[in-house]
Amino acid sequence: FKYRIGTIILHHRKDKDQDVYDIVDGQQRIISLILLLKLLDPKFDCSILGKRFVDKITQANIHGNYWLFKEIFSSKKETDKEEYKKSFENILEVVVISVTKVTEAFQLFDSQNTRGKGLDPQDLLKAYHLREMKNYPHKMELAVTKWEAHDTKEIRSLFVDYLYPIWNWSRGFKSKTFTEKEIDTYKGITEDKGYTYAKRVGKAMPYFQISEPFLAGSDFFTMVDHYLLLLKVIKKKMSQSSFKDILASKTRNVGFDYALNLFYCALLCYYDKYHNFDDLALQKLFTWAFMLRIDMEHLGYDSVNKYAVGEENGRYTNKIAVFSRISISRLHTDISGISVKTEKPKSESSKWNELYRGLIAINGLNEVANE
Repeated sequence: FKYRIGTIILHHRKDKDQDVYDIVDGQQRIISLILLLKLLDPKFDCSILGKRFVDKITQANIHGNYWLFKEIFSSKKETDKEEYKKSFENILEVVVISVTKVTEAFQLFDSQNTRGKGLDPQDLLKAYHLREMKNYPHKMELAVTKWEAHDTKEIRSLFVDYLYPIWNWSRGFKSKTFTEKEIDTYKGITEDKGYTYAKRVGKAMPYFQISEPFLAGSDFFTMVDHYLLLLKVIKKKMSQSSFKDILASKTRNVGFDYALNLFYCALLCYYDKYHNFDDLALQKLFTWAFMLRIDMEHLGYDSVNKYAVGEENGRYTNKIAVFSRISISRLHTDISGISVKTEKPKSESSKWNELYRGLIAINGLNEVANE
């Protein structure tokens, strides 16, 4: 097993009959690895350690990285440090490209950093969890087969539109774009860590909860399967529900789609925990989500984010942190018992009047009584 840490681009030139290699791309990685090696082995030496860096930001970053490494390894045993040192020879590898023309060096740099398409977060997660299964080749093969049976756009949408926002909103955090920087959320945990919660998670399998951790490796692929299926079950059920006419509305637009996705997120969060389609709970979640569409003439993701965590805003009819409520609830009736208000669109000429009348009908009310 090898772990590739990228490509290093060097410009090879002669200086007084000596070979000199200028680092065009990869300086940060090289310096960080040198700092780490110096910490692991005080006898380690190389020319870069004698170099003076005049840039204040570079100085601060080098200083900060060194002390971070020092803090991390302060509690490690000597045997552990030796294993880390061995990894430089046995595990870590780089691709080194050396050219003699400086123009070629910077053309390569430009190609590496601006034209190359990085892996999507879900592909990085796939690779990570397959590595966790490296001792089980048959399971790896089954996992890849499962993964490739799905449309990659569906897998991406599962994380971007549902799992990651729900994970954040359930904790009272506003969500953000799901990128490679956020993949730690879905790296799971290994039982050999010895953490109490890891043992508890192991015993809970094969049951998943969106807001709870899972075991790294094959369970990741089972989880993706599970939630893709759950979404299909939910959407099929809603296509046969009393909401079907609103969901099939011909006046759909971007704002409507935001409210619709918010509803499906809330429903997935609820169904994930209670595994029932209680009519009253569904009615409350649907009304809560689509009142945001009625409240906001121009509905964007920022408003959805604030609404989902219950942020105070005079323009919102409801100020309920629904996802947090579901997360801390004990019974499904805690959700069906939530008080959700309906209110007429603020503009008399509002095009959301039809949606408002639909919500009134779903809640068994009439417009006069509601006013």
